[in-house]
Amino acid sequence: MNAGLSLLRNLMKQLSNYKSHLFCFVTILMWSTLEVSGKLLSDDVTPYAITAWRFLIGGLLLLPFAFKSSAEHEKPGLKGILHLGFLGFFNVCLSMLILQLSVYYGKASVTAIILSINPLFVAIFAGLIIKEKLNKTDVLALIVGILGILVLVLGEVEMDDSKYRNLPLGVVLAITAALTFGLYTVLTKSAVQRYGNIRANAISFLLGSVSLFAYNFIVGKDSLISLSLTNFAVTAYMGLFITGIAYLLYFEGMQSIGASKASMYFFLKPLFATLLAWLLLSESLHGIQIVAVMLIVLAMLIPRFSTFKINSKKSLD
Repeated sequence: MNAGLSLLRNLMKQLSNYKSHLFCFVTILMWSTLEVSGKLLSDDVTPYAITAWRFLIGGLLLLPFAFKSSAEHEKPGLKGILHLGFLGFFNVCLSMLILQLSVYYGKASVTAIILSINPLFVAIFAGLIIKEKLNKTDVLALIVGILGILVLVLGEVEMDDSKYRNLPLGVVLAITAALTFGLYTVLTKSAVQRYGNIRANAISFLLGSVSLFAYNFIVGKDSLISLSLTNFAVTAYMGLFITGIAYLLYFEGMQSIGASKASMYFFLKPLFATLLAWLLLSESLHGIQIVAVMLIVLAMLIPRFSTFKINSKKSLD
């Protein structure tokens, strides 16, 4: 009987792990559609409007789950709210707005590929700000990643193509978005540890969106989404799925399989985003740019190889 119960428990645990891997896979698939989705909006929808609305919708969706966060995390007081407000401003009004501007001016596939390298920038900022050790493997990964970006940019043959508003500016904005999002990830670490992932994100998303709506009003940027079925569907999708449901699925999956295994799925984003941009926008990479994608994926994998070797050595010991 005990053997039967043990077998049943193991089976349930295995099924739970499969479900968690599925959640992470679906999450990265949705996040890979972010840049492509922005291109599907009509030309009169500004990056300022779509960024504000998607974080407002996503934050509202996450908010009920934030109240159910684990008792092991604190509820933020006034000081905590101000801290999360600053993080929301930094994420929404700077990093994600710059990302959307990159999509607006440039090429969705190139923006997605460049943004996917932000974990390498996280390692740099973590070393500078919270004094996490930056080892030789991290430096090698950064060098390979920068090489990948250079090859991607230098191999772009459509820099002067009139179908893009300003592709060179789009590239610069994409690199800036990757850098600022890497910095945001490090800055938000203490808040996530203190208040929990969902609570910290829900509150910061809402406060960040309100800040962007206020900025748009003050400087005269249009925050309205012009009425059309496509605009409504894309805005709802970006808010509900990319900014809301995807976060819930990712955090749910991460609880069972751990952050390290869950983050492995990020390596699929350059491939998924490139394929989706080709299918939906008729964008394509040219020649040497395929090598650039491989270099960027390799750069993200290098630290994992090092971790795997260390863990294997410990298990042997």
